[in-house]
Amino acid sequence: ALPRPEDNTRFYRMVEFPPPPVTVFSENFDSATMLPGGWLNGANAPGDTGTTIWEVGNPGAGSPTGPPEANSAPNCVGTNIGSDYGLNTDIWLRTPGTIDLTTATEATLTFQQFRDIEISFDLGSIRILRAADDTQLGVDLLTPVDGTGGWEEVSVALPPEAVGEVVRVEFRFQADDIQVQAGWRIDVFTVTTPGPSRP
Repeated sequence: ALPRPEDNTRFYRMVEFPPPPVTVFSENFDSATMLPGGWLNGANAPGDTGTTIWEVGNPGAGSPTGPPEANSAPNCVGTNIGSDYGLNTDIWLRTPGTIDLTTATEATLTFQQFRDIEISFDLGSIRILRAADDTQLGVDLLTPVDGTGGWEEVSVALPPEAVGEVVRVEFRFQADDIQVQAGWRIDVFTVTTPGPSRP
């Protein structure tokens, strides 16, 4: 072993990174076995048969084609956690109307999902609503019509129309009258905005 000679000159490199995002709203559904406070679920009558609802629970005891566990154990939210969804379903799940983007310049929705639905016939959609009157802001963020095969992370920018508003997020699920499967599961839900800029 040879001793390293003393350095006569040392160089330092400074690298600037953007500040971490600020979490405006988050939920992992693990604090209770029912929808957390402020979350709402319902159906778009008359198309829904009333056999399917959004609910919180451990998906492992549900449909055999669903996930064996929540992404963040023990619970997630989903369509009929303990069984397959029903025929002629048209239901929605809404966050509390407390997602405050009044001072934001942009915002991002990130969540974990598992989908087992009839490809091209049953579908989901995600939209942003103004909290004051539930008017949709911008176009649908996503409209999935297939399965995922496992848990996956989704990250999508909220529409520009949501900036400057207090909003809620709506997940809608629709199924026809032919085939039923495990459904749609959502977990680890967050809305973030960029961190404050440095002077």
